[in-house]
Amino acid sequence: MEIKQMIKGLIKSYGYPLYEMMLRNAYIEQTNINLNLCDSKQKKVLICYLPIPNVDFGNTVHAAYAHINQIIHTFIEMGYCIDVCFANDVQQYDRLSKKKYDIVFGFGDAFKQACKDNTRALKISFIMENHPDAVAAKYQERLDYFHKRHPNISTKTSFSRTGYFDTEQFRISDVGILMNSRYNALNFKEFSNKGLYLINSNSIFNKEFLFERNINTQCIASSRNNFLWFGSNGLIHKGLDIVIDAFKQMPELTLNCYGIGKFEYALFDKIKAPNILNCHRVNVSSSAFISSVVMRHNFMILDSCSEGMSTAVSTCMAHGIIPIISKECGFNEASCIIQLEDNSVNGVIEAIRHTFEMTDDMILAMREECYNYARRNFSLECFDKQFKKELKEILVNNKI
Repeated sequence: MEIKQMIKGLIKSYGYPLYEMMLRNAYIEQTNINLNLCDSKQKKVLICYLPIPNVDFGNTVHAAYAHINQIIHTFIEMGYCIDVCFANDVQQYDRLSKKKYDIVFGFGDAFKQACKDNTRALKISFIMENHPDAVAAKYQERLDYFHKRHPNISTKTSFSRTGYFDTEQFRISDVGILMNSRYNALNFKEFSNKGLYLINSNSIFNKEFLFERNINTQCIASSRNNFLWFGSNGLIHKGLDIVIDAFKQMPELTLNCYGIGKFEYALFDKIKAPNILNCHRVNVSSSAFISSVVMRHNFMILDSCSEGMSTAVSTCMAHGIIPIISKECGFNEASCIIQLEDNSVNGVIEAIRHTFEMTDDMILAMREECYNYARRNFSLECFDKQFKKELKEILVNNKI
């Protein structure tokens, strides 16, 4: 029983996705990266995010692994000595707490404690979600909407996707780097007089995939009735319940769902219909992703109530799948993105019906536009270039 309670506590503290990563890689803090013993004045930075000592970068399962590596690499290029600890693991930070840092970078409980201990440091908040106040309000709206439609179904197993960011973190930070859209950035009023920098998420790219017009043309007609939900934990938060209820009214269509959290299988099973399938998880780097996901779907749907710039969406776009998404998914408007007019069941149905007004040639052109747009805007090279530019500007503006 004690072990079960400990596991529940870890999941509640870290959130299931990052908890899974932590277990897979047996995370401990990393210290003295790029240490120069011949430079007594070498500047030091603490990164509170995701240590990556045992990551196989040829087979990563989350885009975060790649961009944290590039963040570390950028600080190395700038000559810093770097320590890295897990965002919410205060015990890891406690083992580093006697050190003094010139920069504290990241998020979570460890970040907050490090900011309080290093009052003279430049404190850079790295934010991959929407504002916690907006998240709480939007999620409550979704819970109310769910109970209105399903009054007899409990939502206790629904994953709320909270626990990493709070307003205290923003209050004690000097500047913020936000992986989000201009629309969602309006929620971050704490940074109006400090400085808030926007950066695009990076996607996972299947190295075997190339957009070939002749092959995709053959797949478009056969995929007309298949639609994709590609997400992760947070069935109600990410609007899967709404999409499910929409597809119940369109039994001639199929909704294939990838990435549902295991803790939410029971909730999914209570509200699904025969045309709605739990396809579990798929490795984006695998051939199965190309054959089962990319070649069988023209459109993906994510009716999230609140996101940072969703890597699920950008990854689908990087393989030529057209997104139908809520405004809150964290993407700026683009001609290759279909934005839901409203987030209701009827709003999803209307958007799906609209896709059948498009010709095969129109879908092909839009899929190719998605592919090219994502390669320009959501590559790791794009993230790396943006991050370097913004970090240099931050350091200049703060005289570091």
